[in-house]
This record gives sequence, structure tokens and C-alpha cells, in this order.
Amino acid sequence: MSENLGQALSEAELMVLEYVQNPRPDLKDLIIVHYAHLVERTARRFAGVEPVEDLIQVGYIGLLNALSKFDPEAGVRFNTYATHLVAGEIKHYLRDRSQTIRMPAWLQELRARVNRTSTALQADLKRPPTEREIADQLGIAEDTVRDVMQTNDILRVTSLDATPSVDEEGESDLDRLDAGDFCPDQLSVEDRLLLESAMQELRDLEKEVLTLFHFESLNQTEIANRLGISCNYVSHILRQSLSKLRRILMKQESDDRRLRADQTRDEEAYCERTGVYSDAYFRRRLTEEIHRAIGYGSVLSVVVVQFDGLDRVQGFFGPGSVEDILSDAAELLRTNVRGLDIVCRYGKESFGVILPATGPTVDVVTDRLASRFEGWTQLRGGPHSPVTVRMAQATAPDHGRSLKEILAYLRAELQTSAEQAA
Repeated sequence: MSENLGQALSEAELMVLEYVQNPRPDLKDLIIVHYAHLVERTARRFAGVEPVEDLIQVGYIGLLNALSKFDPEAGVRFNTYATHLVAGEIKHYLRDRSQTIRMPAWLQELRARVNRTSTALQADLKRPPTEREIADQLGIAEDTVRDVMQTNDILRVTSLDATPSVDEEGESDLDRLDAGDFCPDQLSVEDRLLLESAMQELRDLEKEVLTLFHFESLNQTEIANRLGISCNYVSHILRQSLSKLRRILMKQESDDRRLRADQTRDEEAYCERTGVYSDAYFRRRLTEEIHRAIGYGSVLSVVVVQFDGLDRVQGFFGPGSVEDILSDAAELLRTNVRGLDIVCRYGKESFGVILPATGPTVDVVTDRLASRFEGWTQLRGGPHSPVTVRMAQATAPDHGRSLKEILAYLRAELQTSAEQAA
């Protein structure tokens, strides 16, 4: 597979070199098709703030810029150069459209000038410059420099799950938080009500673990001893419950966005409960990807994950327990496939994963997911869990050349696996 990938990259780069010499429109279209996965993969790294489809369109602008500005004599591979420009174009778009705290254009420019001047003066003086020295260099008031410098901290927003830099300790900001330093009284009334409402959607064990960890300052070992469970299970509960809270709070943010703009198409494409794409989007996107695979001679694979036994769970724990299980399953799927793969709902109790440009390696993906779900079902319900998982896979165009044919093949495979299990 690696040899085929290397050959594909070489062919694409040869087309880029040919385009530099002779910029033909038909050649540009072929190059865009070859690098479509690079654009989608890069765009999905920034998904969550704006619709990923919009980010992909912005990414294509960066790809076209890279193609028009690429210099083969610079000694940089086009793949590296294009990735940089695609990511940069998306970052500029997010900066202008989706800042958590919006700045006017004059303030953005002034901040950039102050930061550049500060860096230059520090290099010359061999020490951090004072606000007076920066103001004299720029010819502006010292108070203005002081105000601008303060915005550097005010506008710095980071993720609690962000990966640390190479010179920091190997833990995220979330790991470095001291729960004892947090006081719920510091929250505003609105934030406290929002948090309490979100906590009510968690299971009792999840709420108890979060309370012990974040409000009573117990470490994972102490929590495990108090509740009579393993440390690994405590760690799992913390990750899953925080992920659920994140989805709940993101839903609140999504509701606010819907009040400000018409996002009918996005709402239809998104399953808010599980955080993945909807069944309708799955069918629409699968149709598009099948046509693309057939049109360009590539391979498209699809994996369907079917859950059995959910009716027994619902009868014992209630309707909300099923959606809770499906939300956990969606999180597992997202974290065990590539960034360019598309995880969607399929029917009421299944998921479909669209895997572009994935041929024989779909077996590897299916085996990995089956292994993950085997441990997952035991963790969810123990060795006698009523929930079981069946999986089926199909490849276009080998198993069908249309949505109807592919879905029929997948249903037949699921039926066969059910008969074998019986």
C-alpha cells in the first residue's frame, strides 16, 4: 500500500511540475482532484467552530493559491507547501469569521505592530522592552501600548485538551488544573445554572466521579477506593463524562447560533444527540462519494456498525439509556477512524462510516473497530452485556455502483452475520 501511495504522490507532483510549465485548465482540475483529500483532512482539523463544508471550500482557495505560487526551485515539496497554505487560508477565515472575542480591524493591525516591535527590540536589547520603549519606537502613547499588551492575555483562548509544546511537561492543560483551586462560587449565576443543567443529563456514577474529582479535590486513586471500582474505570468515566458535557454545551452554543442565522441545511445534516452526521446526510454524502469514486477511478469503502439488544436496555433503564449508549459509541467511532472519514447515523440503532480512498485496508479498519467495540461492550455492561455489535463492509464500485446497491449489499451482510450468530 505504501508503494502505491508513494507512486500516487509522485504522479500528482509530476502533474504540478507540468502545470507550472504549462498551466492548462484540465490539468488544474486533475491536480485539485488528487489533492482533495489533503484539503478535507486539513479542514477537519479545524472543524467544530464553523461547518466543515465551509472550511473545505476555503481550503480549496488555499490549494489554488499554492498551485499558482508554487516554485519548484525553492526545494520544498508541493504537498508540504500546499498543506501550509491550505491551513493558513482556513486560519485566516476562522480569525475573521469565528473569533471567540471579535476585534475590530484597527486593533488587529495595532496588536500585530506592537508584537513585531516588541520582538525586534527584545532581540536588540537582549531583554524584554518596556512599554515606553515600544511606544517611542512606534510613535504612539504609552497607555495605548499598555492596553494593547493587555489584550494579548485577554484574547488568548486555548483548549483544555490541547497538546503541550515540546518543552513542556507531557500533560495537557486539563491535567495541570488543580481542582482545589476551583471554586464553584466563582461562576456567574448563568454559568452555574448551565453547568447544573448539563450535569443532570449524566448518569449518577458519572456525576459522582466528576463531583469528587473537580469539587472535592480527590485524585483518581482516592475516587476508585471510595467507590470500589478500578482506577482505569475512573479515568474512563472522567473522559467520557467530560466529553458528554462538552457535547451538551456545544449544543447550547449551536442553539444560540440557530437563533442568529438560518442554518436549516446544517441542522438536517447533524445529529445533535450523538455529535455525528445524520442518516439523511449519510445517504446524501454516500451517493456523492460513490459517484466520485466511479468518476475518478478510485475506491470507496463503507462500514456499518449495527447494535443489537438495545431494546432490552431500554426496557430496563428507560429510553434515555439507548441514546446514551449511542452517544458513547459515536465518540468511540470518531476517535478510531481518520480525520477525513465521515461518521454518520444509519437508521435508529446503527452507524455508517464512509471511508474515501480506502480499498483493501477496509479490513484493517473493520478489525480495529471490532476489537475496540468488544472491550467497549464489556465495559458498558460486563461480560453478560445484552448489547452486541455486528459489522458489515462494502466497497464501491465492487459491491455496487449506486446508493441502493451498496445499502442492499450491507443489509444482506448484516442479515448473514445475524443468522450465523443465531
